[in-house]
Amino acid sequence: MTVSEHARVEPQDREVLIEFPQPLEPVSAMRSTLITSSLASLRTRGLFERYDQLQRSPHRDMILSSVAGAWLDLEVCAAHYRACDALGLDRDEQIDIGKDVSKRIHETFLRTILSAARGIGLTPWVLLRRSDSVQTRLNRGGGVRLTRLSARAARIEIAKHPLADLPYFRHGLLGIYLAAVKLLASNVSGQLLHAESQRPSERTILRIEWS
Repeated sequence: MTVSEHARVEPQDREVLIEFPQPLEPVSAMRSTLITSSLASLRTRGLFERYDQLQRSPHRDMILSSVAGAWLDLEVCAAHYRACDALGLDRDEQIDIGKDVSKRIHETFLRTILSAARGIGLTPWVLLRRSDSVQTRLNRGGGVRLTRLSARAARIEIAKHPLADLPYFRHGLLGIYLAAVKLLASNVSGQLLHAESQRPSERTILRIEWS
């Protein structure tokens, strides 16, 4: 699996499969499941002690006592991801943590989708077409636009997510999508289209390919 950050020219015969919701409002809250899964990955990787030293916000106790399934204000979530970003991990490890989080938060959800779709020809599009459902399940506000570029290439635009200004969070998003597509494909690769994502909190754009 490879990850590139270079922009490329996209084909013109695109098909938009999911459009942004209207009205499109900024994310204001997130499911605590994202935070608890993120903390679990940090502990597994031996990073929690460093994280805790960097976690100096007044929301520390709320973050560490969070249980899966609740809504947390974006200010609380931002305190978590700023501390994660301050760890200074390289891009690949940030992406790998995103993959860890994907496996934890999507296990039951993806199992349900795969079970329902079994026998009709499983491809990554089965999962990617549920991106808006995942988005609304995990975030209040924001939106996703999914575009089919070819039979095995997708463009994913995440809009109005203030935390996307943090490199750690952007790379984690890429890891989440890579892990999901990897369930149904091989030779999966992905990239952040930086040239088209100059204001990440307004629009972060990913490209995922597979064979």
